[in-house]
Amino acid sequence: MGGLRRLRRSGAGKYAVEPLRGDPDRQSGKLSAVILDFSRPLIDNVDDDEFETAVTLAVLCWNLALLPEDEQERERRSAVQKLAKGKPAGFASEMEAWTRMLLDRKKTLFGRDRRMVASYRVIDEKDGFHLYVASTLVPPSPATGA
Repeated sequence: MGGLRRLRRSGAGKYAVEPLRGDPDRQSGKLSAVILDFSRPLIDNVDDDEFETAVTLAVLCWNLALLPEDEQERERRSAVQKLAKGKPAGFASEMEAWTRMLLDRKKTLFGRDRRMVASYRVIDEKDGFHLYVASTLVPPSPATGA
C-alpha cells in the first residue's frame, strides 16, 4: 500500500482507508521557502554575518503571530526587551519597528498559514544560505476562529 493513508470509521468498529488530502486553507510550499519570503524585507537589509539573526527574528515573529491577539503584544514586548538587553541605544526601537512590521506582514500576507516553526537551522553552504524548518500545524483559536 503506497502513500499516506488515513483511517476513516465506517461504522460498527470497521475502518476504511482513504488517501490523505492536503488542507486547502494551508499555504502551499515548504515552510522554509515561505519563511524566507516572509522575512524578505528584513533579510534583504542585512549583511551575511547577520543573516541567521535576521531569520531568528523572523521565525520569532512568525510564531508570535500564531498566538491569540491578547498574548501577542505582551510576548512581543518581552522578546524585544530580551533582545535589546546590553545592546546600544536605539536598538530596542529598531527591534520594535521590525517586530511590528513582521507581525503585520504575517497577518496580511500569510495569515491563513497556521504552521508553527518547531525548529530550524541555517546552513551556510558554498552556494549560499539554506534554511531547514520543522513545523507543526496550530489549530485556529476557538475565540477568534483564526
